[in-house]
Amino acid sequence: MTDVLPLPPEAETKLYEYGALSRKAEEAGDFATAEKYVLACWNCIPDPKLSYDHAQSMTADLVTFYRDIGQPQKAKEWLPLAREAYGPEPDSYVEFIAATVHYEAGELDQAFDLFDGLFKAYKTRPFQGEKPEYLAFYLDSAKAQKEKHGAA
Repeated sequence: MTDVLPLPPEAETKLYEYGALSRKAEEAGDFATAEKYVLACWNCIPDPKLSYDHAQSMTADLVTFYRDIGQPQKAKEWLPLAREAYGPEPDSYVEFIAATVHYEAGELDQAFDLFDGLFKAYKTRPFQGEKPEYLAFYLDSAKAQKEKHGAA
């Protein structure tokens, strides 16, 4: 996004405060409290939210938060907003997150399709620093697909 507005200082202070509380609760395994604070972070951003600083990263953070606490359906609810926040062209960061959400939801065909596009464009770069199982899944699936189509 371009031309984003800075958050009012008091909103930014609260956002960081709630973010720290959310991380602390998540680390303690208290996902209900963590969710309350992560949503409070989002609510610190004035409307229209996507016009403000932090909105873009917050949308991706919400998707990954829900993915990481085992709630891929809630993660998928935030994906359209994350895609919108990152602009009209598909963003490789958001598309990788989307692939991981589909993977965690057991939607392996959708996960493979997204991983495949990213792998073809960037090789293993999007997978670096992520769970090794994502790349293993992609490579195993790509190999199986190649063998299936090669045998056809």
